[in-house]
Amino acid sequence: MIGLMWYLLGMLTTGALWGYVYLQRHYKLNWKANLGIVSAFAFAWICIGWSWGSFAEGEPQSGAMGMLNFGLPAMILAVMTWRKFIQPARK
Repeated sequence: MIGLMWYLLGMLTTGALWGYVYLQRHYKLNWKANLGIVSAFAFAWICIGWSWGSFAEGEPQSGAMGMLNFGLPAMILAVMTWRKFIQPARK
């Protein structure tokens, strides 16, 4: 089960890199946008790893707290970065 998690996290990382290249081609990204994108991705990656590992080990409360503590900031960072730094800077 953990092997599947690492495989899917690798696929997520590859997809995120493709998405970043797409964003770079269509939007003018400054350092604030880059920092927000990387931070949101890091929080999301930790959220998935923490939660999946916790649920696989039979600790659902820890998995739920991982989703709350890492998933919510990832979503907030992603939305705020998009609205404040990426969307207004269309090429």
